[in-house]
Amino acid sequence: MNGTKDDKSESLPMLAQSELTIGSAVGQGGFSLVCKVDKIELEEVYDTSELGAKLRSDFAASLQENHYVLKTLRPDLPEEEYIKGIVDLAIEAEFLSVLSHPNIISMRAMANSDPYESRFFVVLDRLVTTLDRKFNQWRKDVGDNTGYWFGPFGYCCSKPHFLYVTWLERLTAAKDIARAIEYLHHQQICYRDLKPDNLGFDANGTLKLFDFGLAKRMDPTDKIENGLYLLTGNTGSLRYMAPEVARGDPYDQRVDTYSFGILFWQICSLQTPFAGMTTKSHAEHVVRKGQRPTPDKSWPLIWVDIMSRCWDSDMTQRPDFEEIASFLMQQIEDMENNDGEVPNRTTDIKAQKRVKPVATQRLDVDTRISTVDDDAPNVKQFEQEVV
Repeated sequence: MNGTKDDKSESLPMLAQSELTIGSAVGQGGFSLVCKVDKIELEEVYDTSELGAKLRSDFAASLQENHYVLKTLRPDLPEEEYIKGIVDLAIEAEFLSVLSHPNIISMRAMANSDPYESRFFVVLDRLVTTLDRKFNQWRKDVGDNTGYWFGPFGYCCSKPHFLYVTWLERLTAAKDIARAIEYLHHQQICYRDLKPDNLGFDANGTLKLFDFGLAKRMDPTDKIENGLYLLTGNTGSLRYMAPEVARGDPYDQRVDTYSFGILFWQICSLQTPFAGMTTKSHAEHVVRKGQRPTPDKSWPLIWVDIMSRCWDSDMTQRPDFEEIASFLMQQIEDMENNDGEVPNRTTDIKAQKRVKPVATQRLDVDTRISTVDDDAPNVKQFEQEVV
């Protein structure tokens, strides 16, 4: 396990927003706005230490070789969401100040103001894409290299090497996600919002976990007799939310394991889990009756086994992330040793484009923002390419 839980905040440069030239917006969340940092022009500061001055100077010089973004509160937040947004960003800054892992985004600087003030901001490494967008590229790659269907003769003109490369990229992404969550769990942190929108890639292609607004350090005072914790229910996005969280039951870090199981299925299938479901049908079929996505019959049985264990309704059956990460590393090693053999039939995956109805996107609404009514119009609409 890489990383340390030493507090990094004392080694971070503290800046005023007036020292930063902010560029175009690159992302927006429920509470936050993320913009490019185009330029850093330090102002003269008299109340900082010699170390603080050096940190500021070194950071300003680093912009020549690195790309950063500023994350701050959205200026258009309605009043009822304003306090939530302030707390959300302060929590994220607190976690990022103590976390260090190659698959977790790094905080490089922060505002020289109180974290619970509206003008607070953090400066993060810039990511070039999200996992959600990466799915679209992988679908296209698979569609372009699968070949043509000739009935009983199967597929013709496929390009197995390119399919193999795509599989290797996807398994590597899954492994890196598992390593990041494994690290958090060793730090007694439950992430609680594992989904494609919170995973991205930097310019070097390294996967990074970001957005720690829902992360929770496991406090012994919240623990009850059965070893679980009394924590907030209905937290995260329904599509990836463990049933016990949706029900408001006590839970622990194994809710992240459930989310990973759903996400691993999505990485393998390149399809959206529970597509077409409304919040009501999800509650009935997934939360209450235990319905899960259907693994492809051609997938290796050991993949299906660990996937199914991850999303088991009985959380005691779910593997920990040390086991998951080790399993995925072994699968990658086996692929690399098998002369580029594709691990399963990717022929059923088409790169056909169609837009899902808005109702299927209701499961992606962040539960921090509002209670979702299936009949309400314009609830965080997306248009995604799906298969």
